[in-house]
Amino acid sequence: MKANPTRKSTIVFVFLLSILLFSCTAPAIVSQPEDYEPQTEFTVPPPATLEPSPTLDPQIFQDDFGGSIDTEWQWIRENNKEWSIINNPGWLEIHARLGHVSDSKIENLLIRQIPEGNFELETKLKFKPVTNYQFAGLLIYESDANFVQYGRAYCVNNPLCVGDGLYLDNTMGGEFIIGDNFSTSAPDTDTLYLRLRREGSIYTSYFSEDGNKWQFVGTHTNKMNPIYVGLVAGQSTYSFQLAQFDYFIIDALP
Repeated sequence: MKANPTRKSTIVFVFLLSILLFSCTAPAIVSQPEDYEPQTEFTVPPPATLEPSPTLDPQIFQDDFGGSIDTEWQWIRENNKEWSIINNPGWLEIHARLGHVSDSKIENLLIRQIPEGNFELETKLKFKPVTNYQFAGLLIYESDANFVQYGRAYCVNNPLCVGDGLYLDNTMGGEFIIGDNFSTSAPDTDTLYLRLRREGSIYTSYFSEDGNKWQFVGTHTNKMNPIYVGLVAGQSTYSFQLAQFDYFIIDALP
């Protein structure tokens, strides 16, 4: 039987069309040069590291009493025979002698201008009081009539006293404000750390044996307008006692 030429032509046409379509859609095979290296996988770069905001240093002032005292200190009733900064290098020594702040007879009050706002005073004190009413510590001062003092003292034969202890004294108009002085027995050591905080008219006291763990002592309110802060040693009624201060710090409070 003779083949149908039309059917044969159709088959040939379909075959050629298939070859043409395959050549258009198949990916071309491209030969690579001998030194070709495949591209590494794309990596998203890490985000930039943000620098943390610096922590503000709260410290306003520090004096380590290293051979001299800061030039902004002032003495009230200075007796230069009863204080020294060279006898024990690195420590300021003041003899606790006669007189109270409130009777305007105490010598060698060391003061400087009060900072603005709320703040906290700190010192390391070496002092072992043995007789009434030897006192050494921190002072926030408007005048001899208006002040707050906090420190270590000796006091007996008084219901407000515990002997060798920590005392927060509050004076206005030249009179000790009757009430609690928060007398707290001192540890059996001659060296303590003291802090006195001012927040408006509120004055709060603390002490520590190691400078790390702090114990609350008490809080007073005083409506004075303080002008100075500093250190005080005095109130001896029988014998003079040496108070030694390792440093004095003022830190700002929020």
